Amino acid sequence: VFDMCGLVQEVADVTQRKYGESSGLHIVAQLPDHLCPVSGDRAQIRQVFVNLAKNGVEAMGEKGTLQIAVVTSQSFVEARFDDEGPGIEPDKVARIFEPFYTTKENGVGMGLAICMRIVTAHDGTIRVASRDGGGASMSVRLPMVPVEE
Repeated sequence: VFDMCGLVQEVADVTQRKYGESSGLHIVAQLPDHLCPVSGDRAQIRQVFVNLAKNGVEAMGEKGTLQIAVVTSQSFVEARFDDEGPGIEPDKVARIFEPFYTTKENGVGMGLAICMRIVTAHDGTIRVASRDGGGASMSVRLPMVPVEE
């Protein structure tokens, strides 16, 4: 069991240091003020979040804001990665989780396929949405572990 909110903050900080220090990129984390306990392999979920943050930053290029928000309910914790890039074409949205499918010039097409496999193995879901006018949103929803009072 680990705190997903703490992990999201860690990934936001690392991403800001790596990509945002010398450019017009900003990484903003919006987190609830309580723990977000989920069960599973923290290192694997970290890999998923790092990949989603990297994809968002790369989609924006030299400037923009990547917003990472965590929302919770009684049964799940969801991390949303919203970028200000050009968005994803509708015909590509359905394929981005396929192994070896890529829209990047030098991409291999395994990043999101691996993310899908990891999240599914954690009894979670991963979704993508592209917004009209630009920007994409990737969300990972994992079951919340009940907190004992």
